[in-house]
Amino acid sequence: MFKINNLSGANVHKNNFIEWMGQQIKTLPDSKHRMKKHEIYLEMRSRICLLDYRPGTRLNERELASEFGISRTPMRDVLRKLEHNGLISSQHGHGTIVTSFDLKSMRDIYLVRMSLMDALGDSTPTMTDAGTVSELRYLESQCETLLKDNDKREFAKVLMHLHKILHGLTSNHVLKEINDTLFYQSVRFWFQLLDRVDMRIQVEDLKDEIIMLRRSLDIGDVKLTASIHKAYLRMVVSRLDSIQKEGGILF
Repeated sequence: MFKINNLSGANVHKNNFIEWMGQQIKTLPDSKHRMKKHEIYLEMRSRICLLDYRPGTRLNERELASEFGISRTPMRDVLRKLEHNGLISSQHGHGTIVTSFDLKSMRDIYLVRMSLMDALGDSTPTMTDAGTVSELRYLESQCETLLKDNDKREFAKVLMHLHKILHGLTSNHVLKEINDTLFYQSVRFWFQLLDRVDMRIQVEDLKDEIIMLRRSLDIGDVKLTASIHKAYLRMVVSRLDSIQKEGGILF
């Protein structure tokens, strides 16, 4: 249950957030709703990113098609898209397998994502409203819960929600597509990273970032927002470099 009372700010912020949550609930699948291909893709992507399907897991096209109540042809299209975005691979004689990842590739992805934040700051921004600020307040409250629970899965969900907010700040579709692909290729590595670092520090850093992002969007400065997120990405790269210097193997 979401505790709206945890959100501070004007009532209009709460109302916007409640309206946003209602829209999200409408998109959730139920037993009477046959999911479209894009919805199935998003569900599959979420399962991979939250390690419901761990690296090396074999995916059976027929079983998945049966689960989602569709024929194998649209299911095959979903798997092709997941493969195009680097989340699974089709290997002759081995079937469809969830891809693995390594420290160097994660570092490279984060460096590119840093550059994309420069592009985000220079792009034509979309209009933000009180609902966006309320979403960030909600994520702040989620970080407070994480400081008590140390739940890695929920930490990943906060990252994914934050990405969705940042993803919506630009009207540049090419930038959005590249940034979206790289984010979902890299989000899985947090499950491994949090085993090597103090999770409380990571959550506190994330909460601090969200607060600064909220303040920058409150004044309508998307360029500043992008710079703040770039600094956070740089901090992650620095931590990866520190692990590497210590001779650690993260994955």
